[in-house]
Amino acid sequence: MNWLIKLRVGDLPLPDVLRDFIIKERGIQELYPPQEEAVRKGLFDGRNLVMCTSTATGKTLIAELAMINAVLTRGVKAVLVVPLRALAYEKARDLRIYEKLGVRIAVTTGEYDKEDAWLMNYDIVVTTYEKLDSLLRHKVDWLKQVGILIIDEIHYIDDDKRGPTIESIIAKVKSLGLSMQLLALSATVGNAEEIAKYLDAELVVSDWRPVKLREGVYYDGVIYYADGSREPIKDLENPVLSLVMDTIFNGGQTLVFTSSRSNTVKLSQQIAHYICNYNVKIIEPRELMKVSNAILETSQSKLLGEELAKIVRCGVAFHHAGLDMDVRSIVENSFRDRLIKAVVATTTLAAGVNLPARRVIIHEYRRYEPGFGMEELPIMEYKQMAGRAGRPGLDPYGEAILIARSEDEVDYLIRNYINARVEDVKSKFLTDKNLATHILSAIASGYALNIDDVMRFISSTLGYIQGGFHRNEFLRDLLRRKIDDVLNFLVESGFLERRNNDVAATALGSLLNTLYLDPYTANVYIRGLRSRNETNDLGYTHLIIQSPEVPKLRVRRNEFDDYIELVLDNWDYLLIKPSITRDEIENGEFEDEEIEDYLSTIKTAVMLLDWANEVSEDELYKNYDVGPGDLRVYSDLMNWLASAVTRLAGAIGMRKHEERLNVLRWRLIYGVKEELIELVINLEGVGRTRARALYDAGFKDIADIANADPKAISIIRGFGDRLAHSIIEQARRLIKDGKVVKPTIIERDREGGKQGYTRRRGSLLDYL
Repeated sequence: MNWLIKLRVGDLPLPDVLRDFIIKERGIQELYPPQEEAVRKGLFDGRNLVMCTSTATGKTLIAELAMINAVLTRGVKAVLVVPLRALAYEKARDLRIYEKLGVRIAVTTGEYDKEDAWLMNYDIVVTTYEKLDSLLRHKVDWLKQVGILIIDEIHYIDDDKRGPTIESIIAKVKSLGLSMQLLALSATVGNAEEIAKYLDAELVVSDWRPVKLREGVYYDGVIYYADGSREPIKDLENPVLSLVMDTIFNGGQTLVFTSSRSNTVKLSQQIAHYICNYNVKIIEPRELMKVSNAILETSQSKLLGEELAKIVRCGVAFHHAGLDMDVRSIVENSFRDRLIKAVVATTTLAAGVNLPARRVIIHEYRRYEPGFGMEELPIMEYKQMAGRAGRPGLDPYGEAILIARSEDEVDYLIRNYINARVEDVKSKFLTDKNLATHILSAIASGYALNIDDVMRFISSTLGYIQGGFHRNEFLRDLLRRKIDDVLNFLVESGFLERRNNDVAATALGSLLNTLYLDPYTANVYIRGLRSRNETNDLGYTHLIIQSPEVPKLRVRRNEFDDYIELVLDNWDYLLIKPSITRDEIENGEFEDEEIEDYLSTIKTAVMLLDWANEVSEDELYKNYDVGPGDLRVYSDLMNWLASAVTRLAGAIGMRKHEERLNVLRWRLIYGVKEELIELVINLEGVGRTRARALYDAGFKDIADIANADPKAISIIRGFGDRLAHSIIEQARRLIKDGKVVKPTIIERDREGGKQGYTRRRGSLLDYL
């Protein structure tokens, strides 16, 4: 192959059917330079690759070609892992175009205690880091058929939580001796050479972009570019508004990143107000009204939907995790269709927003971090946002603009962000919590049977290499002592048994591994359960949300007294107490900071109980600033954590706790009172609102529905003929000889059936 000429898709060593598909269906004739380099360095020869190239340089296409080629030519499976669930579903949706070639695509997230044997029937599996790690813990048979593993956003190795999981995946793949090509992708890795060496991979590094990127700082009506040039723009006495309108008037779109949800709403409203009130002729009112109406029809929170729909009519939208996934999709698609001219999103959602724009505006380079206060954004995160500037084929250039609040800050931002080197990716694997979690996982899953095996497992991590343990015997001895301390902690906690050099998981330790619980959180749960034989729903819910995985709601100063009173009223029922005594609280002998975090856990538990008591989405949004998207996250977490606490209660013999939790967990998952549980867990398409409508209309259980006249159900609000016939048919399948024939809730879990709450992750219509 002649590498001196530009490489065309038609020249690639691919099956004819795939080459033709890429040319005709995807409209791609030639490769970008970084893509060419990936091919030259062995992409189709089975070589491991690390691609660290700018956004929009075609990393995704390279991954797709590698996976589809492997499936078609070698008959192997491919796995694509990403950091976020939303990204997993987005990637799976994009890959479905290849189903025309007969390639079967599946997506799986959550459900950490399931083996997902059904994935055996698919060619490409898209999932999250955590889910793949759980599948490796189960050692599912189909993993032996995987010929290529794509790790997207490899820079997440630097993340405190997800980084060690990526390293654990790599260590387990090596331990199993699985022969698979590894392709790691990122736009921002400072030490890409080190990562490539760790993965035994060829490295493709490039700052080439299909669209030129200009980076600068805005202050007082002027954009100061990093190359020393300046550009004055019309100053509208609002930096974001000035930059947005300048872009729109020049035919571009803008993506604004800001630090908080409240800012996304406030800034988008300011932009919308200017466009509509000054009658700016840059929008398509009729088409935007259709988008606005679609949002009103789709949003599960009427208040939040109306708030967004109003500004969308002006060609502007906000975008944050509180929105329904379907609403977010409407906003994103309307932006891609160029109907919406400006989207204001939170910086924390930047990784999940694939919306290239002419100009990316970073409103603030600091954001609030719970427990730390205001902190500056990492350079890596700035570069991720900046990389979204410029749409190939649509924009002559892209711009990333930071906003300065003073003249001195202009130079600071250019020096510390635009011209700064991206941070090195550093492993977090060797912290006590991560070591305990992944050592227990390795032992309970059979990857390590003794201390030497544990050391070998850890030697396959980036943390081991970066710590210099591979070349220094003294450091290895220190690490071995640290591992010994971790093993002793796991033994004392009842999760491991140790005999001389051999180690094995106890039944409780094996359960933790299956439930995907870290040992520290499990200890909190077990201590709480053993502290009292029974409690109330607040006590149970407050225990469940002790996991660091659960986002905690901030308590406002004017709410302190109410939540302190709630704590005192429920003191005996709370399984986890604050760090200060009841007397100190009653006598006011404490500083607010001493109890602030604890009250946040109380507020979060109260919100979840409101959800379980069928408080409406609008009331939850008004009272807690929790939107439908947030509720989806909390529901998924309860699906995992409330179920895990229930199983733990049974494992330690706390039967009363298990019985109470077994009911409460379904309520926390679905947001229903106890009488609706049978309906929501058994009927596809029936969520909290529809279940309540059925119950209030007299259809109180499966038997009632099985014997119903379809017309009687079709006239209930939220139903129609099609859904009425569907749920009656479902109900009749569960009835035999006049009785409901279905496993109990606990039995269903043990069987691992897909009936019940596992279905919950399907359509958002299930909420209705």
